[in-house]
Amino acid sequence: MKGQKILKVTSILMIIGGVIAAIAGIIAILGVSALAALAGTVEDTGLLYASAILVTVASVIQFIAGIKGIGACSDPQKAAGCIKWGIVIAVLSIISMVIGIVGGGTFSIVTLVLNLLLPGLYVYGAVQMKNGVGV
Repeated sequence: MKGQKILKVTSILMIIGGVIAAIAGIIAILGVSALAALAGTVEDTGLLYASAILVTVASVIQFIAGIKGIGACSDPQKAAGCIKWGIVIAVLSIISMVIGIVGGGTFSIVTLVLNLLLPGLYVYGAVQMKNGVGV
């Protein structure tokens, strides 16, 4: 029961976060385009475009993973796929942080932990479901 609850709650949070992040990613892409138009050049916008596109792609993947997680709550055989989705989301979070650091940001262990918390709990719940602990 514990794994099922964790997977369901994290899946719902991922669906909500994925929708919000997708909207923010589209706005970011439009904002970079507007910035390039106002500047009259597209020079030095490559990293901005890359990070905005990464946010949009990651949010769609997060949304899909959330839907898959909800489905795995009723069918434990689907939990193995959720583990893979959670790992992909964690990797995308790390890539996003690396791009931020390359772009001039600073590294923070707190940010790293917070970025990996939801995917980590999602994977934990999926592992519990896969092993039959959460049913």
